[in-house]
Amino acid sequence: MFKNVLLLYKKSAYKIYFLDRKGFTKGANKKVIGEQLKKFKKAHEEHYQTLKTVTQVLIEEKIGFSEFFRGQRVNYDAYDLIITVGGDGTFLEAARHARSQIIIGVNSAPGFSTGSFCAANRRNFRPLIRKILKQRYSVRFLERLRVKFDSIKTPFEALNDILICHENPAMMCRYILKIGRRSEEQRSSGLWVATPAGSSGAVLSAGGKLLDRSHKLFQYVPRELYPRHSKIYNFKGGIIRPHRSFKVVSLMRGGLVYVDGAHVKVPFEYGESVSVTISPSPVRTVKVK
Repeated sequence: MFKNVLLLYKKSAYKIYFLDRKGFTKGANKKVIGEQLKKFKKAHEEHYQTLKTVTQVLIEEKIGFSEFFRGQRVNYDAYDLIITVGGDGTFLEAARHARSQIIIGVNSAPGFSTGSFCAANRRNFRPLIRKILKQRYSVRFLERLRVKFDSIKTPFEALNDILICHENPAMMCRYILKIGRRSEEQRSSGLWVATPAGSSGAVLSAGGKLLDRSHKLFQYVPRELYPRHSKIYNFKGGIIRPHRSFKVVSLMRGGLVYVDGAHVKVPFEYGESVSVTISPSPVRTVKVK
């Protein structure tokens, strides 16, 4: 059924910070680090046990696959099924690059990772993959944002959210927000724009609304609007329907746009603009019957 399978996994935090980087904690409080180290190591062991289980199941079910870790260069177009082993961050990396492929997320350490996009874990991966092989599943669509910069030819696809802010977190974020035919200059700590799938994350903490994942819309929330000279803002956050245009013009030197977390950041300098719409290409994941 699936001819080319991509297995995308993350490296554990324990491996990155304590095994690969010797001396990373030099000079740190040994008691605090020791307590945290136990948690990191436990999550590390659980994660790699899940990865081992997933690879064993694929081999036993005679499913050929190519294995890459998160951050490696991958030709996603070569695969018709993507399996991620990690948490939401690993799923989001695959979702940024996926086109029409189905993505199955495996939460590798449920005790330490939220994994809200993950349909499986170590215990239920085998029965889930067998149902998929027997075509006992339906496709669940998750809307993405299409993020188009004037200065970049290829748009970005965001399943969760984007954050527009200054590269220095202590600096004010200045921009013009254009919604439909109206516009407003704002000064704030930054601007969140999120999909329904991403509405349970940072945008909710910033005062946004929890939305049904099946809805085809998105929302925006400015962070800590600065009321200079008693300025009254009209765009304090809200829902954007598919027919409405949404555009942000930078009034910053050193502005950035973060796409689905901290790993992808795009310079957003003075006078540059970015448009956000609902992507015509949603993410495809599975719902087993």
